[in-house]
Amino acid sequence: MRCLVLRHAPAESGLPDADRPLSAAGVSLLRQVRGPLQTLVPDLGLIAHSPLRRARETAALLAEVFAVPTQETATLAPGGLEDLLLWLAGQPDAVALVGHEDDLSYWVCHMLTGEAGRFFHFERAGACLLEFRGPLRAGAAELRWLLGPEHLARMARR
Repeated sequence: MRCLVLRHAPAESGLPDADRPLSAAGVSLLRQVRGPLQTLVPDLGLIAHSPLRRARETAALLAEVFAVPTQETATLAPGGLEDLLLWLAGQPDAVALVGHEDDLSYWVCHMLTGEAGRFFHFERAGACLLEFRGPLRAGAAELRWLLGPEHLARMARR
């Protein structure tokens, strides 16, 4: 299984957390980075996202280029990643996960090392690709790549 893990694009401030839409700059940035993401992971089967508006909007913009369904799951909401491995077990072989910091970086680090803690931070619209070659369990993932939005945007300009 492969998991494209993506932090939502930049969002507006000044609203309740669950209701914050993507900012105009966030939409523009995501439109730049989604093409390179599709090049890097062309065979996604599903784009899963948290219930929060900014993640839902990020997933919808990705779905425009990937042409795959989106699915809301509470396991990607802030504080909800505890059951993500169980949820992933019934999903396609390549899934995008759109969520939030600090949860995403803690989850990725746990999948890579099997230990609690984190050693990196996702920028908004930053992404990585994890690959599980065997059972879905903490410590079993391999990091294929980790890219910030500026790197993805640079790839789009080539």
